Amino acid sequence: MRRVFEASIRRSLLFIILIFTVAIFGVYTFLTIDQREIPETEVNLINVTTAWPGADKRDVETNITEVMEAEIFSVDGVDSVSSVSQDGVSVLTLELSDAVESNDVVNAVNNLAGGLSGELPENAAEPEVRSIGTRFPLLSYQFHADERAALDDIRSDLETLERDVLQMEGIEGVTVKGYADETYVIALDRSAMVEANLNPNQILTEIEGALNPVILGQEKTDGDIIRLSFQDEVPMSVLEQVRVGSESVPLSEMAEIERQPADPEDIVQYEGSPAVSFTVFLASGEDVPSVSREVEAVMDEGISGLPDGIEATNISSERENVEDIFTGLYMSLAIALIAVILSTSLGLSLSGSVTVMTTVVLSVVIGLIPVPWFGVDLNQISVIGLIIALGILVDDSIVVNDNIERRFTLGDGRLDGVYNGVKEVAPSVISSTLAIVFTFSPLLLLSGANGEFIKALPSILITTMIVSTVLALTFVPAARYLLKQRKVPEYPGLLGRLFTRGGDFYADKVLPAIIRRPLITFLTVLVIGALSLGLIRFTPFEFFPEADRSEVTVDLIFDESQTIGQTHEDANAVLDHIKNEMPHVEASSLFTGTGLPNLFGASLDQSGPNTAQIALEIDKTKQSASETIDQYEAPLREAFPEATIFMETIVQGPPASAPVTVELYEPDIEQLNAQANELESMLEEDGALVTTNLGESIPTLTYQIDHQALEENGISISQVKNELNMLSAGIPIQGIIADGEPRETTLKYSGASTIENTEIVRMTGAQPETYPLSDFVEVSETESPKYIHHRNGDRMVELQVYAEDEAAANETIESFRDELPDSSEMIIGGETSDQTDFFIEISILFGIILILVYLVIAVEFNSIVMPLIIVFSIFLAISGGIIGLFVTQTPISFLGIMGMVSLSGIVVRNAIVLLDFIEARRQSDAFDINEAIYESGRARFKPILLTTITSIIALTPVALGGDALFVPLAVTVIAGIAFSTILSMIATPSLYYLYYRIRYRK
Repeated sequence: MRRVFEASIRRSLLFIILIFTVAIFGVYTFLTIDQREIPETEVNLINVTTAWPGADKRDVETNITEVMEAEIFSVDGVDSVSSVSQDGVSVLTLELSDAVESNDVVNAVNNLAGGLSGELPENAAEPEVRSIGTRFPLLSYQFHADERAALDDIRSDLETLERDVLQMEGIEGVTVKGYADETYVIALDRSAMVEANLNPNQILTEIEGALNPVILGQEKTDGDIIRLSFQDEVPMSVLEQVRVGSESVPLSEMAEIERQPADPEDIVQYEGSPAVSFTVFLASGEDVPSVSREVEAVMDEGISGLPDGIEATNISSERENVEDIFTGLYMSLAIALIAVILSTSLGLSLSGSVTVMTTVVLSVVIGLIPVPWFGVDLNQISVIGLIIALGILVDDSIVVNDNIERRFTLGDGRLDGVYNGVKEVAPSVISSTLAIVFTFSPLLLLSGANGEFIKALPSILITTMIVSTVLALTFVPAARYLLKQRKVPEYPGLLGRLFTRGGDFYADKVLPAIIRRPLITFLTVLVIGALSLGLIRFTPFEFFPEADRSEVTVDLIFDESQTIGQTHEDANAVLDHIKNEMPHVEASSLFTGTGLPNLFGASLDQSGPNTAQIALEIDKTKQSASETIDQYEAPLREAFPEATIFMETIVQGPPASAPVTVELYEPDIEQLNAQANELESMLEEDGALVTTNLGESIPTLTYQIDHQALEENGISISQVKNELNMLSAGIPIQGIIADGEPRETTLKYSGASTIENTEIVRMTGAQPETYPLSDFVEVSETESPKYIHHRNGDRMVELQVYAEDEAAANETIESFRDELPDSSEMIIGGETSDQTDFFIEISILFGIILILVYLVIAVEFNSIVMPLIIVFSIFLAISGGIIGLFVTQTPISFLGIMGMVSLSGIVVRNAIVLLDFIEARRQSDAFDINEAIYESGRARFKPILLTTITSIIALTPVALGGDALFVPLAVTVIAGIAFSTILSMIATPSLYYLYYRIRYRK
């Protein structure tokens, strides 16, 4: 082994050149890796949408939804199925397993849907299957003008701009909101139709025949093939020329073709002016800044060509957010790097300091090379991982470098000093690194969105720590050998004398006092650590904090029966009130209908004509987003009791559900709806705010067909349904083109026709017989929900509960559960439950981490007791982290918990190396047990203190930087390392001494 080492070390220059060459690839990775604000989380969902125009929601449920659900579970990779049936459409949402490719499942579902087409209603559309990806908004513009007509004039320009952007690489989609399409209605005059002895089916057949394309094919002439084509007319003019019936009656004589504006899905305004929203979405795995700059160039060119009077305002730019965030993070990274340089110079010689500093930088750079293979990009979490890495990477280099210098001081030659210095500490360095790797590896198994969110942290730390250890055992000795410096200063470093005196005081005064009363010392430390755990009750909790942003969104939900026009008017009243009451609002946008295009983390679970969202830009220097919500949400609800109102801001983490959700399952739909309404009323009486996926019941006209009357008069049920359809929604006609665009067109009776004056015609001979439609249909007025929901094939209703007193709400829910019949089932979930599941999962992973760390140390020391001494430092580190959070009143959060898990690997390093030194000296027979402990403390005092100082200084900019997401992590690690270092330097020797006395009976 020594020969191999000597052969390698004599080629140190070549090896160092090789290391720097590899580092170039790391620099390239850093410069080219994709950047984004937060980690990208995958949404593994598929939607299957089947339209059935004019059908009632119960018919949709029976004839489409249940037919699809019965077969969909046969597709491999489908974990669960949720569905919603409503008038005219069925939507199934498939949640896929993490291990499957969504494209494979999409193909399988498409094949399944094709095979089921024969079982679906004849006039139902083909099911549409599409994968739902994470739509990440890159840029959002508001095009606004004083008059709506000016925006209508630029519609074609925006459509051209939309096509240009969609063709760019890195773009997933573009959403344009604010325009309403036009529709055409072929309004039949029923009296004229009856007079001409025609029925709707005959007219529909003639219309479709006129619209169908003519296929002429080709013919051969004198050996040449000639393609035949047909010069068709503009479809709208074709409709006007259609003739129907044996008398070839012009369609225009029995119908009016009416051009009508369609009901808009969205009404958008910006600062009170009519507006059109134009939002660009980034494709998965793309770099935010580079793609954004390219899109902005195209947008700027398109905007410059718009007429006067049109203004374009960029209300959201992810590039600006990323650049602002990374400016602060890179500053913290630079400060951390400077902190490493300064702190190492405090206790190391110039050559040692330069070697350690270079090793740390190379470890970070080279450690980045494999990161993209983990599916990790450069985001807030990965940069924080680099900052944490800088604080702990110095450990290996300092330990190896310090021991090499110690060997030089003891008189070893240049080669012997390097070899012996590495040989003595290599086992403990490798073991401590394995402990860190085993600490962070289980975090890669964290499930769900939380696992995707934090994935970058363990990935960065694992790769950089492995590289750091390799370089500490290779690059550091090579550099020290190449520097040819055997003479080590008596007091190396700026504070070398102080470190030496501190080590002497620790070895000569502190350690003797500790081992004189080891049990009392250990118990004192144990009590201090245990008492500190109780501070968790007095420490605030916030799973994910709000972002330091200036956007606040206001969700508005009005009565289900409202038109979009009425909702827009009501939403403007709310907006006017907000502007009058909130002087720090700088700008506002209003989206009535489907709501914001996934901006600012805002979304509406069930949007429609009765919903709206307001996006406010506030001056956060006057009042933060959370303070705004706390002050104004309750008064806003009091001022507008007719609306359900939520004020929200951007949260730095995966999307969260309602604090409490309740899923009710019951086969009987009437009973299910009644249960949901009863529980909703009970919770609202307790002061909770409740929304449901049923929505509010809306006025409904129910048509009940008299089947006995149909049989007596020989009338088919399809005739009655067709007539009702023609009186209401009508029959859609495909293929109408107007102004170069496809337009929705419907064939229906004119407004003069009603159920009372419409007759059903039955051909019995030469003269048809007519029967009043009202003889076969009874109309009743009721109220019913708009939706029927299923989950995994069972009818269900979900309630979202927002309560200040969650304990009281849960008590009400539990009491309601006790009264449910045996046929019903209740499942309680929500954000609170999700957080509980996370703590259970992280506790299991933490247990696995402790076992892995224990096994590594057990192998290193060949002992089953020694690892317990070292693992005790983890307990002290967690206690210290809680003390730090309590003293600073920093909330315990997701990343605070991650900080505590991180400490598990970080703090065991000092204890491993310290005990390794003690064991080596004890087994050499040159020292008795007391001297072994004293001299090991003297040798390890400076490296332990130096690495602790470096870690703390590196993370201090993050702790003081003010970013609420990372402050808990930084505070936890800083306090945990400091507390653990101080107390473990007391507890570890005392525990080891107790172990020695018991083990060897001395």
